[in-house]
Amino acid sequence: MKSYIYLAVFFITVFFTGSVSSDQSFSDYVQQQFGEFKQFKEERDKEFTEFLKNQWKEFNAFKGIEPDLVPKPDKIPQTEPQPPKDIPDSPKVTKKKIPAPIAPEPVKKIKPSEPIAEPSKTAESSEINFDFFGTIINITFDKNISAVFGTTVTNDKISEYWKKLSTTDYTPFINQIKNIREKLELHDWGIYLLTRDISTNIHKDKNSAKLLQWFILSKLDYDTKIGFKNNKIYILLPSQYTLYGITYFTIDGTRYYAVDALFNRNTVKSLKTYEGKYEGADKFAFFRAENPKFENYTAAKTVSFNYLGEKYSFNLRYNQNYVGYYKFFPQTVLTAYLVSPPSTDFQTAIVESLNSAIQEKNEVEAVNIILSFVQKAFEYKTDTEHFGFEKYLTPEETVFYPYSDCEDRSLLFAYIVKNILGLDVILLDYPGHVAAAVNFTEDIKIKGDFVNYKGEKYYVADPTYINASVGMTMPLVKNENFEVISLIN
Repeated sequence: MKSYIYLAVFFITVFFTGSVSSDQSFSDYVQQQFGEFKQFKEERDKEFTEFLKNQWKEFNAFKGIEPDLVPKPDKIPQTEPQPPKDIPDSPKVTKKKIPAPIAPEPVKKIKPSEPIAEPSKTAESSEINFDFFGTIINITFDKNISAVFGTTVTNDKISEYWKKLSTTDYTPFINQIKNIREKLELHDWGIYLLTRDISTNIHKDKNSAKLLQWFILSKLDYDTKIGFKNNKIYILLPSQYTLYGITYFTIDGTRYYAVDALFNRNTVKSLKTYEGKYEGADKFAFFRAENPKFENYTAAKTVSFNYLGEKYSFNLRYNQNYVGYYKFFPQTVLTAYLVSPPSTDFQTAIVESLNSAIQEKNEVEAVNIILSFVQKAFEYKTDTEHFGFEKYLTPEETVFYPYSDCEDRSLLFAYIVKNILGLDVILLDYPGHVAAAVNFTEDIKIKGDFVNYKGEKYYVADPTYINASVGMTMPLVKNENFEVISLIN
């Protein structure tokens, strides 16, 4: 039915424009025009194909932004344990309720051997299956989507490849990806990883995979570019948050990050790309630690520490699917790491461990116990020593990895105090160091250092300064300026 409507439109257009040449029959002209219209699913693809033939320029790269030029200490300082004197009265900590497991959504009932999406197959379709952090993804697609790009990269060849992809039956393919996004509640980081995995499972050739991912992200309305240098293609993405340590290119006043560097740490000094964008693709990636609905793949870890001569052992748990999910997460602003709560197993284990340690203690002593836990239960090592580059960790990752440094510990401490004790916490960003500060529920007076922030008193709490209690600032930064980072999202 639709074909007849389209033909009627062409008949009317031809009648009024009189554009048929003398040596071309009317039926031939209609067939030519209608064929071209059918070839492109969307007019914007036709326009973008033409755009890509001509609009490429050389852009120089900017070195990745460093969040802090001051190096972190190789060894963290310690102070002698000091029994608290005259701890002021503050509300007692009652037994915390263990969070009830969230009722599983339909996607959580899908066994790992079952696909999340299974569209109908045709004789012209291909299929891929792969594990996406505990969920088996099954996708069928027009086999023409798997066409290989080739070894020589030019803007004309890229234009031709876009045309090839945009004239396939890609709509069911894109709809399956949208379906997966909805079922797993994937945010921008998850979409980036999913489209990367889909593309690399369809293509073993890296350039073909990157071009396909560019196509998919564009169809999902993300502002995505590609660039090329020495026959190698790079994905370029803008971000609503600053991404640290990643080479970027300034195009039309916007930073486009060479996000492939997250996986191989390679850099490029310049490349050819284009100004302008695919029509309608104007969504900036918003990389935040927002947990999808993954299956629980729980592992356990027991840690021990001493507080004022008493030994505590905490049995912690974490979801390994989340650990894998954030393995290559870009370094960005600290507030991005506490957007979603950790897994239910992680929360439950933290509460179970803390109940016996801080119940019936007043708020100040409870915070001191949590401080001691974070200071002593985890080995310290800078990110450069541990990973070879800067990497901030989510609370769940801090429990998983053998080492952590000041940002990681401060984020874990802030999560526990804020979400388990219910006290407000801010982060203090010093040159080469990050600590925390706590606002207690009553206006108590503690001998020690504090920060006035928005009319409230926040007492310094440093999870990296071994044996330090509330109110003690690490000597290395005691006289340094700092930036207050609010954790209210």
